[in-house]
Amino acid sequence: MKFLLAISSKDFSGDTLHIGSQIALAFNAHLSIVYVGPKPKDLYLNRVKQAQQNLEKWEIYHPGIEVLKWAFEKLKDSGFIKSKNLNDFNPANILESSGRYKIILPTSYGQKIDLILREGDLIEQLRSEFKQEKYTIGIIGGSKQRNKSNDILQFLPSSIFITNDFKIGKKYRILLCVDDSKATKNAIKFAIIIAKKLNLEVSMITVSKIKIFKDGYKNAVNDAVRILKKEKINFKQEFVFGDPVSSFVKYANDNHIIIMGNSSKSILKKFLFGSKSVETLKKTNSPILIVRNE
Repeated sequence: MKFLLAISSKDFSGDTLHIGSQIALAFNAHLSIVYVGPKPKDLYLNRVKQAQQNLEKWEIYHPGIEVLKWAFEKLKDSGFIKSKNLNDFNPANILESSGRYKIILPTSYGQKIDLILREGDLIEQLRSEFKQEKYTIGIIGGSKQRNKSNDILQFLPSSIFITNDFKIGKKYRILLCVDDSKATKNAIKFAIIIAKKLNLEVSMITVSKIKIFKDGYKNAVNDAVRILKKEKINFKQEFVFGDPVSSFVKYANDNHIIIMGNSSKSILKKFLFGSKSVETLKKTNSPILIVRNE
């Protein structure tokens, strides 16, 4: 199992790096830290090309190298990477392939990790990275541009965790959204793994627009309850009448991590008619994991 964790800067990626690495540990996953930055402007392009010939100096000209080094050191400090060697990160040990730069690390540190630098448009480069590697989850910081987060969900072929306003040290619960969609079963599995590793309690919610819960919803809830009890997860369950998206956002408040299944609608149908997962992503500031049915 491989996870991708996208970072942008030292100033804004600390919380994303923390929760993303914890989730990777929960799944015992291989973690790729990916920095995507703008291509060098023409004024500096020659300087960068010259620096690439002497890669030890490249970090002077490319902020992405510095950010990847920062992420590497943070993961060492947190214990995710187990190493006492001060010279593990060496910009001279870099492999380039079709515009993708990978820092070659000397050994495995008890947790498999890659450090990757890409240049260009965020969505385009992440899509290229997903084509090159088969990632189960993409972990990405929240964007004030809601359309960008929407594009990430719709155009990347994996489950997506948008960290939004996640804060280190804050006490969270999981808000598990259960309905009769195919992806709900995977959402339940993911919620259990994360709840166990991060020691989180679960609030399970099922929302109906009409004043009745059909058999599909009832069966899905019964299955979820049975599995959560079997796994000895501390949870509470609620049936709610109303608009699903508004209810999810309201119940999540600012102290829940939302976990829900992705819609099985095509991209065109999502664009024309929307979906619960897309609309929830647009409206919530809570961390949200949207799980695909694969």
